[in-house]
Amino acid sequence: MVHVYNDILSIVVVVLIIYISHFYYKYFTRKNPLPGPIPLPLFGNLFLFRHDIGELPGLLQKKYGDIFETYIGSRKFVWLCREDLIQKMTTTSTRSNFHNLTTPDNEGLKEVGLLNTALVYNLNYKTWEFYRRFYARSILKSSFNIKAADCIQEAFREMEDYWEQLGEGTILEFPRWIKRFFTDTTFLMAASKPTYSLASYYNSLFTDKKVHIPANSLKESDTFIRAIDAFVTSLLYFLLLPKYLRELPGLRGYTNNLKKRVEWLKNNVRGIIKERREEIEKTPEDHELAHDLLTMFITINTSRDITEKIADSLHDRPMTDEEICGNFMELLSGGIDTSSNSICYIIYYLSHYPKVKEKFIEEIDRVVGKDISHKITNEDIGKLEYCEAVINECSRIFSILPSVGKRNAKPDEIGGMTFPADTQFFTYFQGIHKHKSLWTDPEEFNPERFMGKNGAENKKHLYTFGIGLRKCPGRNLAMLELKLTLALLYRKYDIELVDMNSPIKYHTAIVRTCDELKVRIKKRNI
Repeated sequence: MVHVYNDILSIVVVVLIIYISHFYYKYFTRKNPLPGPIPLPLFGNLFLFRHDIGELPGLLQKKYGDIFETYIGSRKFVWLCREDLIQKMTTTSTRSNFHNLTTPDNEGLKEVGLLNTALVYNLNYKTWEFYRRFYARSILKSSFNIKAADCIQEAFREMEDYWEQLGEGTILEFPRWIKRFFTDTTFLMAASKPTYSLASYYNSLFTDKKVHIPANSLKESDTFIRAIDAFVTSLLYFLLLPKYLRELPGLRGYTNNLKKRVEWLKNNVRGIIKERREEIEKTPEDHELAHDLLTMFITINTSRDITEKIADSLHDRPMTDEEICGNFMELLSGGIDTSSNSICYIIYYLSHYPKVKEKFIEEIDRVVGKDISHKITNEDIGKLEYCEAVINECSRIFSILPSVGKRNAKPDEIGGMTFPADTQFFTYFQGIHKHKSLWTDPEEFNPERFMGKNGAENKKHLYTFGIGLRKCPGRNLAMLELKLTLALLYRKYDIELVDMNSPIKYHTAIVRTCDELKVRIKKRNI
């Protein structure tokens, strides 16, 4: 028996030696070798991911330069950290070789059901174009922006009421408040459906001062928010990690938890879609339907179509429920996650740069006025130029979207080297946004760089909303949301960080998520 055991052990050792030798032979004789950390067999450079994934590329950029490679498992990722290296990816031509974000054989995205379902990881150009056309005819319209502004101001008044109940000077965990604020506003804009996320959170803080929440409201709004977070995390987790790593004992539970939360989210969104379909069917044809994105999704290219007639020779069919589900989930994650976290980081930087904050508030007072009962109009928002410069500068110095994936459909040359088709690239926006070849004093927070004659030119080097054809379709709406929310906050309140010496606490999935930002909010002496 001992001999059998020794024989098996010897075979295993020999196989491992052969595998490791073969692995490193292929690695050291690979074509187009780039600088980068040497990978381990089976794991690649996974050990480096003890660092935050938003900061790790910056650490590697300092060590290896503006183009380098990493491995997860045996899969190679090429990182591009200088603007000239991503120029081919910035084109908006439909013939772009870098239209897609990932490869068609990504089994992780298939496993969790996120490949070819909506916009982000859709590799079918015609289907992607159909969805993109829909967004261009809906959320990019000025009439939708007017509705968005109304929803934001309505939800802000509710949040103010809760702060009044808590008492002036109460320490607020701001990320929790602002995420629920944008959950409520996004659902109102997208589905005309109140979620009562703010009310639910307020109720969780008290045992005796409960706010009434209608029985037909969104069930388990906090669970919904956590499911959105899991969905955003899954977009990167299942893209990067091969199956055998996801099934390791230390990761299997986490993998299954993400899958369960994403499936929970899908089932709940399917329920919302079913409920709205039934409402539409019961509504007489001579009665007006709710004018929101969910109704647009459901009625597009049908007899009840409330869009601007998207149909043409290529886009003449209705959406299936699964298509609506995928797009609605991406819409929610984009509307809730990016906006709420951006506000947190802007508050942090304004608090640390008092002269910038003073000029920022002066513009709000001048444009919006000091009458807190005045309804802020879209015309007012358009005049907040310095506010927009502050948003842009915060996006530059602390990118909410640190990097985004790209892959080439055909072999292509970048940085003097030819890469085979289906190479997985990552454009590291944070590295570009702080590159000395583009920016003077890149580590300094200076919104003035986006003002005046140089402002328009500098905006060309800002990749807050992505690049190329895949640039975020909701970018104009996002800017409106940020400017309006900031104007509402600073028009009436003085916001102070509880601990000025504490660094930003965050983690990165697709976007940088603010984990903690304790603030005191007091009314200004106007």
